[in-house]
Amino acid sequence: MLRLTKIETPTEQRLILEGRLTGPWVADVCANWEELRHAHPERNFVVDLRGITRIDQDGENALALMQREGAKFLATGLRVKHMVEDLETKARETESGRHD
Repeated sequence: MLRLTKIETPTEQRLILEGRLTGPWVADVCANWEELRHAHPERNFVVDLRGITRIDQDGENALALMQREGAKFLATGLRVKHMVEDLETKARETESGRHD
């Protein structure tokens, strides 16, 4: 199960995810992400992963897409922090490759 909470301020849009970012819930997260991203593209996007207990490959792919589209992550727990660091490293490598 996944609980998704949206918080909007004048400068930020935040998705708070709690539970499992797996299987059928990934599509719901992606739909909410698209809605927020298009509603106010000038705002900062934050995805709060501090309440996540499990992420499968589809969940990681969704987070990678969000990261490429400008999301910043809040994370705790060794596995989630490591995954976020990997996403950031891959994004930097991709950006470096585009400028060569």
